[in-house]
Amino acid sequence: MEYEAVIGLEIHIQLATKTKLFCNCRNEYGAEPNTNVCPVCLGLPGALPVLNREAVKLALMAAMALDAKIHRKSFFYRKNYFYPDLPKGYQITQYVGSIATDAKLTFEIDGVERTVRIERMNVEEEAAKSFHAPDGTVLLDFNRSGIPLLEIVTMPDMRSPAEARRFLEILKRTIRYIGISACDMEKGELRVDSNVSVRPKGTEELGVKVELKNLNSFKAVEDGLKFEIQRQIKILESGGRVVQETRLWDEHKKETRTMRVKEEAHDYRYFPEPDLLPLLIDDELIESARKGMVELPEARRKRFITQYKLNPPLADVMVHERTFADYFEELAGLVTDKSLAANWLAVEVMKVLNEQGISIEEFPLRPKQIAELLKFVETKKITHNIAKKVFQKMLDGEGSAKEIIEREGLITMSDESELAKLVDEAISANPEIVEKYRKGKVGVIGVLVGYIMRKTRGRANAALVRKMLEEKLKA
Repeated sequence: MEYEAVIGLEIHIQLATKTKLFCNCRNEYGAEPNTNVCPVCLGLPGALPVLNREAVKLALMAAMALDAKIHRKSFFYRKNYFYPDLPKGYQITQYVGSIATDAKLTFEIDGVERTVRIERMNVEEEAAKSFHAPDGTVLLDFNRSGIPLLEIVTMPDMRSPAEARRFLEILKRTIRYIGISACDMEKGELRVDSNVSVRPKGTEELGVKVELKNLNSFKAVEDGLKFEIQRQIKILESGGRVVQETRLWDEHKKETRTMRVKEEAHDYRYFPEPDLLPLLIDDELIESARKGMVELPEARRKRFITQYKLNPPLADVMVHERTFADYFEELAGLVTDKSLAANWLAVEVMKVLNEQGISIEEFPLRPKQIAELLKFVETKKITHNIAKKVFQKMLDGEGSAKEIIEREGLITMSDESELAKLVDEAISANPEIVEKYRKGKVGVIGVLVGYIMRKTRGRANAALVRKMLEEKLKA
């Protein structure tokens, strides 16, 4: 029997506000433990929450980006459970009456367009951060307690681990584009739990779902789902029953293990938060959120394909970060060959960014400087290989593209009389290669082209050299 996976995701994103959700403590990563705290985020008796309007605005921007239905009236609830990182004994979240519902995210995977529905989006507070010492002691940092979170819960619309990963990549890209979170998983700014079940392919009834936690990267999400899907299939094929539970992904053993039997919603005893009025979204807040919106990455990717004639994979690279896409657009406006510009950024510039661990904002060369170099390539005044050497010299601070090319005499040799002498020299110096070519091994002509390219330090017009060699050898 063939089985298919049914996957849904729960994503928590820390919103990039200056202060916490219900108090004026700073929302700051890396501060000394327990320095950004007050009676509200410590859960002390009598402390009352006051909602951060900026957090609501950022949540609305996410709702707009994901084409959600925004609810002008929503509610906060208490989610009751006991855990050391929850000082009040409950978390303030949204339960019935989310800030937004019925959202969706459309993306491409393997050339096929997919849409994943998003059931609800909730604003809620973060818990404290736990540190487990080697002696078993649990240390708590309440700097994180009360940081605003946006919870995004998808429908079970994904059918493969790769699809789930791609959804997360596009969601992260979208959130970063609108600037409401950096989504740095290493800092806990984006966290993912997954619900997965399997069922016989072609059936509609859902199987027993298992929740996966400890998914600390998108790769971990994909690997954890792959393992869990196979684990469930093996159970069903052996006549067993999948147990509804929460399981942890073990990164070292590359397997999931039982954490606890899955709770139901009633286990949390949700009830309305009596210290907060219903959240009413006014026109001013909606307009403020709308003003913060930018062209979204998927729309920009499609525009790059049509406007600049980029192939889809190249367009995808160009829009992976908003600032990178901005850099490309500025460069594209300065050159004729847009694909050349995109390829140069995707290969040469990305190589520098990755090697140096910097962003495009920190890259020392501006689009105008790159454009000057690429114009020499466009007009065939220098070869691509020469351009790479000039690029490195530009990075080393040796001058502009024009200065380096003129100073070092790097303009491509296209004078046929000069090249004819080199063609004769190459043929005379390589009689064995010439003989092989004339016996039908035409591929060896590359040796002769290489000979001339070395002689000219890469300056010869390789296409013209090849053509002249072919004509000479056929004569």
